[in-house]
Amino acid sequence: MSAQDEILGSRAVHVRELRSEISALKAQNAALKAENESLKSHFHLAVLAASDLHELAPGGVFRIYDGWNLVLGAGRIASSRDELAAIVEKELENNPRDLAWIVYDGPEENSRRKGRLRISYTGGEGGQRADRMIVDFIRMARMTGTDPRIEVATSDRGLKRAAEKLLSRRK
Repeated sequence: MSAQDEILGSRAVHVRELRSEISALKAQNAALKAENESLKSHFHLAVLAASDLHELAPGGVFRIYDGWNLVLGAGRIASSRDELAAIVEKELENNPRDLAWIVYDGPEENSRRKGRLRISYTGGEGGQRADRMIVDFIRMARMTGTDPRIEVATSDRGLKRAAEKLLSRRK
């Protein structure tokens, strides 16, 4: 093996390393792009929900429901989105000062309000988007001083723990 062969071999190894690094950087860039899109859509939805929160009557509670968790999860309370909406609307009838927000993961960002109930889909891809949105919304509410009037309905232990931790700091 000549010196020229060693140089070429070394360059080939270096090119493979660079290609591997480029591939890893492309994957990281794609993940960051998806996260950025998710945060942009979450921001719009959170602004809508924040305006709802500021409309909350004195003594009212802003109830946030972890949509798919309550429809498909182990601790589900409904068998469909429509049934969950009906359950929440009934709770709102019994609590006229309250407002509710059901948050679902969904590929298309979407939000609509029906009376005192807002239903939102996070948009984007990846897991736990609704959970992140709910936790980020509670953080925002803490900054504005409105978090004592928030309750979260979920059977997701991780989300429940994060929400309770944030809401317990309100004092």
